[in-house]
Amino acid sequence: MDTGSLLYVLAWMLRAYSYMLVVYVLLSWVMHEEHYPPIVRWLQSIVEPVLFQIRKVIPPIGGFDISAIAALLIVEIIHAEILKLII
Repeated sequence: MDTGSLLYVLAWMLRAYSYMLVVYVLLSWVMHEEHYPPIVRWLQSIVEPVLFQIRKVIPPIGGFDISAIAALLIVEIIHAEILKLII
């Protein structure tokens, strides 16, 4: 597998992760954690480790948790840089 293919797969994975992050955040607004179905728990197991690390650096501001926004921004920046390398 050449470098271009690896970068393409990585870009695809980052795009999928950004979608998972958005879906998880939206679901967390409308569902209580104790009522999460298995698919949301699976999303939580993928998304929360990254959000936890970001929360260590950027604590909630005025009770508002911006870790998901920061994570999405970081993922999108990395994704854009990878796309530049592919093209």
